[in-house]
Amino acid sequence: MSSSPMLGVPAFKHAMRSLVGAVTIVALQDIDGTAAGLTATAVCSLSLEPPSLLVCVNKAAPIAVGLKVGAEFSVNVLAHDQVDVAEAFGGQKGLRGTGRFAYGSWIRSERDIPLLVSAVASFECIVATMMDYATHHIVVGRAIDAHLRSPPARALLYGDGKYMTVEDTNVRVW
Repeated sequence: MSSSPMLGVPAFKHAMRSLVGAVTIVALQDIDGTAAGLTATAVCSLSLEPPSLLVCVNKAAPIAVGLKVGAEFSVNVLAHDQVDVAEAFGGQKGLRGTGRFAYGSWIRSERDIPLLVSAVASFECIVATMMDYATHHIVVGRAIDAHLRSPPARALLYGDGKYMTVEDTNVRVW
């Protein structure tokens, strides 16, 4: 295994490609009342008591404006057949703002949080705390509700620059 005394951006990005993560859409009602969202893989479980998620969002992302302590948002875990939704919210389809919500079937929860109907799971969260680190906001979201898809579906994964899913013991890559 090789290493260097000063890790540069290209080497870091290359090494991070080996970290496979679930693909999610983080969505909220923006400060002007419209829905906003982005594709994220920097999401993970943080705590069971209270139930909490950790979400990392680039400060330059339009959704970042609406992320403040007390703000409500959703984390929607994409299913294996929702690559088009991931691409729309990731900017690969050239859409911005509410135009991204044309992909997938979206509803508003009782709290007016955007939820992807066909997500493997959707979490409704409240921003409990935030901190900034370099280019990103690190957001702790306290989960206030969770919705599971029925029937269940395999999650969409992203790693090595590709979307993939796990099918039993085989990994399928697109």
